[in-house]
Amino acid sequence: MTFNEKNEPFGSRDLETNNRSIPPDSARSSEKERVKVTMPLTAVIACALVVAAVITAIAFAITGIKNAEIKLAAVKPTLTPFIIETESPTTDPWVPDRINPDAPSGSISYSDGVAPNGKDLSLIERSMSSVVSIDVMTQSGYSSIAKSSGSGVIVSPDGYIVTCNHIIDGASKIYVYLDDGSSSEAVLIGHDSINDLAVIKIDAEALPFAIFGNSDTLRIGENVYAIGNALGQLSNTYTRGVISALDRTLKLGSMELPLLQTDTAINRGNSGGGLFRASDGLLIGIVNASKNENIDLLGFAVPSSVVVNIIGDLMDYGFVTGRPYFGANTETVALSGYGFFTDFHTYPKVIELFEGSPAEKAGILEGDVILSVNGSSVSDSSSLERIIYSQKSGDTVELTVMRDSENIVISVVLDERIAPEN
Repeated sequence: MTFNEKNEPFGSRDLETNNRSIPPDSARSSEKERVKVTMPLTAVIACALVVAAVITAIAFAITGIKNAEIKLAAVKPTLTPFIIETESPTTDPWVPDRINPDAPSGSISYSDGVAPNGKDLSLIERSMSSVVSIDVMTQSGYSSIAKSSGSGVIVSPDGYIVTCNHIIDGASKIYVYLDDGSSSEAVLIGHDSINDLAVIKIDAEALPFAIFGNSDTLRIGENVYAIGNALGQLSNTYTRGVISALDRTLKLGSMELPLLQTDTAINRGNSGGGLFRASDGLLIGIVNASKNENIDLLGFAVPSSVVVNIIGDLMDYGFVTGRPYFGANTETVALSGYGFFTDFHTYPKVIELFEGSPAEKAGILEGDVILSVNGSSVSDSSSLERIIYSQKSGDTVELTVMRDSENIVISVVLDERIAPEN
């Protein structure tokens, strides 16, 4: 028995079927040839596609790496030991002496940090060079003691300086300290107790000086800055603020002064310093008062429109023209009673009389101590001047003076002071 591939008996039907399903040798040979040709071509195409994809991916990767390197090179800073280059590098860069380039601290970078040459900074520097600090000494027995400290502003290249009268009042010596560190003794040219102004002078040439602006053009809210000897120790301190009020009337002693008000920080020692307009650096006031008893940002200055007229007379004549003329110079002295517990009181004492003056004509003598004017007590030379200047030319004032321990009353007819010829 013959069996087929399925282990079944081989019949005639199977023979027919098998005969039909098995191609002849020639057909099988042709089919094998076709398979041999078709399979290698497909593989080649597939491999080619894979290789192309791999090559493309590698190309993109290489391009990305190169772009990343370019970006990193652009961002990566140039490391220069110790120095950071600026837009305006200096020729001699600052490097701390202790830095060791081989130590970890050698990686720290340094720069001079060149400040911008802006308009505002230039104006402040110019203003600061014109402001001085002032120390005043007074005589006490056989020695000089410190009386006060304040500020002043140079107003001419040959050494004229404007300050406050209350700073130099009663001074035996006046010392001036400039912004460049130099110092000089000054002489008093003239003073005005009415507007609390004075002019002193040092022997110098080609000094930096302030330029006056017109305070009448100021507006409330306008930016200003003050420069002065804050607290009498911090020379040329700069503070900034605005104009808070115009024509503010402030009572100073027995006189009322028209003043500028500012919220710029002003402290003891700033008196006599400058108040400058921030927009152009012009001097628009002389600082003379600060109400800082538990109150901040409240300061005052004599307007430049008043200052220029007063100091012009002081520089030219040594006094303010057109005011009532008394004709005597005084100094402040202290007197006490005869009891052990008696308080000391100060009064103006006549130390000089001018020939032909109203005081001399009325019988005032050198050495007289003036106790009161028109019944109002006077405590120093400035208070005497304020009362006299509140009168008019031709008015009569009654002075109570002490002479040889006796009080006498003397009437003085005030005249108008005439400026001498230049």
